[in-house]
Amino acid sequence: MSLEKIMTFMLLSCKEATALIEKKAVFPLTFKEKCRLYVHVKMCVVCNLYRHQSQTIEKALSKWINFEGAPEERLPAEKKAQILEKIKED
Repeated sequence: MSLEKIMTFMLLSCKEATALIEKKAVFPLTFKEKCRLYVHVKMCVVCNLYRHQSQTIEKALSKWINFEGAPEERLPAEKKAQILEKIKED
């Protein structure tokens, strides 16, 4: 396999990279997907920032969904179920 074919195989568009970043938050990536995403994020500053933002949002959402504070500050069970269902759909 030539170097050109290997590079073509490994390179992702930013659209593909962001899709994998979001997929990674919910499902495990294949070895191939992990490698391709790693290479892209190392070369693309914008996607690296997007990955960081996505992780920050995911952590904040997780804390909010699992919040154990005062009852009036908690996310209602119905809303929590709706959010989790929407995440599973995408």
